[in-house]
Amino acid sequence: MNDLQKIENFFNKGVDLFNEKKFYDAHEEWEEIWSNYYLKDRLFIQGLIQVTVSFYHLSTNNIKGAKNLMKRAVEKLNQFQPNNSSLHLNIRGINASQFISSIKICHEKLILIDSCNQFDWNLVPKIKKYK
Repeated sequence: MNDLQKIENFFNKGVDLFNEKKFYDAHEEWEEIWSNYYLKDRLFIQGLIQVTVSFYHLSTNNIKGAKNLMKRAVEKLNQFQPNNSSLHLNIRGINASQFISSIKICHEKLILIDSCNQFDWNLVPKIKKYK
């Protein structure tokens, strides 16, 4: 298997695990890409990792860690939002614009709560891959 195939496998496995709400495991898959390959979309991958770890912190009752990482993730992912809201940014086969918009909503709700059990897990988006 060549490097491109390995990267694609790590990314897709991370997507599947994220969608199953297995946030720690998804972070591990994306960390493999971020740590071992220097890619053009490196900052986007790092933003995904931070979002995922934020959700992991929420699941382990670490509200401070969740808020901190979500803030950093949104700051990073905002760099990938197109200026025109009608444009849809495709990164690694996902609608990144839609994902980032959903994460921003999660962030807005997260900053308003004092306890992890107040978070509405229904806000966590599924990552949809283009066919």
